[in-house]
Amino acid sequence: MRRYETIFITHADFPDDEIQNITDRYKSIIESLKGVVVKVEKWGKRKLAYEIQKHSKGYYVLIDFVGKVDVVNELERNFKIDDKILKFMTVKTHDKVDMQAIEKEMAAPSKDEKQEPQPIKIIEEAPDSGHASADKSTT
Repeated sequence: MRRYETIFITHADFPDDEIQNITDRYKSIIESLKGVVVKVEKWGKRKLAYEIQKHSKGYYVLIDFVGKVDVVNELERNFKIDDKILKFMTVKTHDKVDMQAIEKEMAAPSKDEKQEPQPIKIIEEAPDSGHASADKSTT
């Protein structure tokens, strides 16, 4: 099994629930072919570098997953026939994957999740030791 990252761009004017449905659809394709979705990042609306199908903005989504080449082929076949997808790209990031390391990575909290605020340590200043201050004035 190999590790891949797929970035796809949808129309920017879709509501959040429509983008969630699109993302869930592609996650289910990966999982139906015995792939493992490591993480999904929604990057949000961004300006495109150039117009695609007369659109100047798009909604970017990244899917990081582990699977065989069949998963990538099926995923890209579906991207090509889906009118909601403006552009997509898949990149292989690792040739061989340790599934135990992937499971640990999936279990670790992501930086996007809200974490408990850490208590602030207050460091008290040392009491004045009786030395003259650096601001010396002559009288």
